[in-house]
Amino acid sequence: METDTQIEDEIARAMLSESPYERLRMRRFSYFKQSIPRKLAWQSGLLVLLALVLPIAATLPPAVKASFSGGSVLAASPKIALLGAFAAVIEIGTAGCLGGVALRRLRLEPTLTERQARTLLNLEDVASMVGLVTGGFAVLLTNAFFLLGHGGAATVAAYVDAGGQNPFGSSEVGVSVAGVSIVAAVAAVVVYGGSRYLAGRLCDLPR
Repeated sequence: METDTQIEDEIARAMLSESPYERLRMRRFSYFKQSIPRKLAWQSGLLVLLALVLPIAATLPPAVKASFSGGSVLAASPKIALLGAFAAVIEIGTAGCLGGVALRRLRLEPTLTERQARTLLNLEDVASMVGLVTGGFAVLLTNAFFLLGHGGAATVAAYVDAGGQNPFGSSEVGVSVAGVSIVAAVAAVVVYGGSRYLAGRLCDLPR
């Protein structure tokens, strides 16, 4: 765990840095001041959580599985799978944006101007908020609905009676549970690999 002295040293180092990117990053307000590799690692973790919909769905009680259309739970296209697909698109898209910001910085340093640094930081902030907040909420909500099914058919029926739509009803779109899980698992590996690659490259830049 970082001590107060270590944090103060990091702030002082950034404020005196030769890189306008590091100076601006420390001065400006942001909910996510962490490095891009760290944020990509967090997104990789969110994608792993999303991939867990496969084992969660596969172990649902038989009475809940019966509400899936098509007979096969993993090949079915329930409404909640659409939220999972939305979450995957957000995480993959914003991870790509963060990776693009890091690669652009690598290309421009050490001649990066303050204006270019501000543009990159604006993109980074937007991608971080959308990916970690909006995308993270979508991932957790997707998993929560699948876990709701483990409460049994009575729990799902109570949720529907309370005014909600059956999350396991057919979406008629063709987005399957297995498809969402596999895409999320593959993306998690790619995003984490990108995080480690960029961590190695960015450590050589001015700080």
